[in-house]
Amino acid sequence: MRIEKYIHQAYPNLILCMAGWSVTPELFHHLRVPPETDVWIVYDYRNATFDEDLSRYATVHLVAWSLGVWEAQRLWVGKRLFTTATAINGTPCSLHDRYGIPVRIFEGTLARMDAGGMRRFNRRMCGDRETLSLYMRLPARPLEEIRDELRSLYERIRLFSNEPSRPEDSSFWSRAILSTNDQIFPINNLRRYWRGRCPIQEVEAAHLPFYHYQTWQELWR
Repeated sequence: MRIEKYIHQAYPNLILCMAGWSVTPELFHHLRVPPETDVWIVYDYRNATFDEDLSRYATVHLVAWSLGVWEAQRLWVGKRLFTTATAINGTPCSLHDRYGIPVRIFEGTLARMDAGGMRRFNRRMCGDRETLSLYMRLPARPLEEIRDELRSLYERIRLFSNEPSRPEDSSFWSRAILSTNDQIFPINNLRRYWRGRCPIQEVEAAHLPFYHYQTWQELWR
């Protein structure tokens, strides 16, 4: 995985964003940052290594989106590293017919990951023309790179247990934000997983909801 240290001034606070598959860090650059806060954006999950030391920070707010939720859970569940941990439109059971992306849909996306398949995915992810127009202005990663990233994620997710833990055992996440118009993770699957695990906020948005926000703090307050 790669990390863009968008703000890296040795401030006492950190926002650690685990982005979703295929995106670039610029997706988050419009969000206003609180004072004295570094911002790191993690993306490109072709490998599973995260070697950064977070212990120097007084506060660390984790914001994980889409398949970044699965990566965050794999890396840190059971560890008390974060002041808050917010899951957005994703679950730790990312390849699951009841609690994540249905297996047939995930495998179909991977099998048809050409230029046309990527366009279809982006339309579903964005949900409406205005969001798609904003998203398409951002830098795009090479198709071969994001195809390899999705294949790597698929293979790793299959290796790990993909069944949900009991709600009472899930104290890692402090909040979940669910988009009611999500066409990637079905909203009923999101609700089914998160109910009883942490506070839930539902928003009227597509899978990519970030243009509805102006500040990072809105994502954990």
